[in-house]
Amino acid sequence: MKQLFLLLASLTLLTACSRPAEDQTSATSASSTNQTTEEKAMETVFTGEITQSVISEADSSILQLTLQSVQAIADSEKIVPAFETDGVVLNVPIEKLSTEPDALTVGSTVTCTLKGLPIMTMSIPPQIPGNSIEKVELVAD
Repeated sequence: MKQLFLLLASLTLLTACSRPAEDQTSATSASSTNQTTEEKAMETVFTGEITQSVISEADSSILQLTLQSVQAIADSEKIVPAFETDGVVLNVPIEKLSTEPDALTVGSTVTCTLKGLPIMTMSIPPQIPGNSIEKVELVAD
């Protein structure tokens, strides 16, 4: 009788412990799906005209683009109005460019996509570091 009780108690304990793991897996999947949706909702996309293009002297894998005439395409966080008056400086890693750095000349128009809520300096014009930039694409020369 004692052995039967221990066997039933063990089975109950194992069954009870295994259920939260299944629930946790589905909760984790739902959480990551919601996070991806939220990140897309927080994405900032804007266009601007290049007024200056400089390869960083300290790190040749960074291209510094100064943009003027900035216009929002998607801006859920209302960031772009801070760029409209004085422009914005993007410190873009070369691998995040959709084109060769030489193609980005003064007067070219680019589209920039930022990740979530980007890091920015409070300088004039504001600067955005590479880890806040998802991609920069050439629109027109």
